Amino acid sequence: MPRPTFPPELTDRVIDYLHDDNTALGNCGLVCRAWLPSSRMHLFRHTKLLQLADD
Repeated sequence: MPRPTFPPELTDRVIDYLHDDNTALGNCGLVCRAWLPSSRMHLFRHTKLLQLADD
């Protein structure tokens, strides 16, 4: 018996809704492998590179 699948469009909508909640996005990435790319896209959309001060 085939397992029911969740349509990818709905997965993307759920993850897009959580775009500003890093904790929830991290948890979405742990749900299943199919959710990982979408959640990672939002988690790493903006990165900050900081320069350490010279002492």
